[in-house]
Amino acid sequence: MPARHHLLLSFVLAAGFLAIAAAPRAATPHGEAPATGLRAIGRAYDRLYDALGDSVGDARDPAARARIATAARDFQDALRRDGGARPGLTADARDIIASLEDGTFSAARSLAVLRRDARGSLVAAGAWRPPQEGDPVPGSIGRVMNQRNEGDCVGISVIKAFSATPTGQAILRKIVTRNADGSFNVSFPGDSSTAYRLGPDGLDQYGKGDPAAAAVVGAMFRYFGLDPAQGALPTNKVMELLAGRLGDHDRLADAELTPAGIDEFLRRAAPSVGVQTAMVFGGKPGRDGEWTRGDGHAFAVIAIDAASGVVTYTNPWNEGQVRTIGIDALAAQAAGTSADFETVTFR
Repeated sequence: MPARHHLLLSFVLAAGFLAIAAAPRAATPHGEAPATGLRAIGRAYDRLYDALGDSVGDARDPAARARIATAARDFQDALRRDGGARPGLTADARDIIASLEDGTFSAARSLAVLRRDARGSLVAAGAWRPPQEGDPVPGSIGRVMNQRNEGDCVGISVIKAFSATPTGQAILRKIVTRNADGSFNVSFPGDSSTAYRLGPDGLDQYGKGDPAAAAVVGAMFRYFGLDPAQGALPTNKVMELLAGRLGDHDRLADAELTPAGIDEFLRRAAPSVGVQTAMVFGGKPGRDGEWTRGDGHAFAVIAIDAASGVVTYTNPWNEGQVRTIGIDALAAQAAGTSADFETVTFR
């Protein structure tokens, strides 16, 4: 199989929860809302890659240059809808467009840079093999774990949201095993090539109350090469890493929506959240740890009751306390902010 197609396997993780994305989006030529998530990024990448490859040796052809510019803008748009968490690829698309305009364009150079940044910016999901060492962890994983460092909120909340669903809990139980010496083995569905081993010492820095879940958060930091004391995990990539091909990731951008759009989205999502769908959303903790308008912190949605109009959620600073907020209140306050909703719907 050509190297490029090995690379494109990274993209095909998620179609993206389109059935419940109620908010209106710009229509495609066929009148359908544009796809989001890694599948959309993969398709846009493929079109740009092919357009660049076709122009090697004939980069001055006006029609070829126009195709490249269109493909690069489509790629930019797909990256933007996914949350802008891949700055290297975003910069590559921008640079390709700029080079076409200023006369410095090189198809071969653009291909090389695009390949380089794709390898460093995507979740590599091959055939997943759960940890081959250790024993299953008894009991549930990720049901209650309290945050210790600021950068841990995403990892803990994603695990919490997964654990609230039957399939997500089953995935977590396969992701991590325990060794006789108290260490843990972790393997992610979205990272089939690496096994992580975390010793019992220092696990508390990733969250307290559930050592197995803390080991999973620690392995997330290792995967992204981040310092837990300084760096924050990217929500969309963490959800893709934890789900791999076992679930479809999508995001809903609050900044682009009205309160009515978010309200409709939440009500349509209600039957699936906590059953087939894991949901994490952003905001800012209030004085008592409740969700408030803002950004910089991740909360896990446990359930949505459309009949009573209530969202049940937890704050990773105190996961043992279950909190609620009205759908209408959440929709009214979240609209226009950068605190998005991220979802994984299990297959």
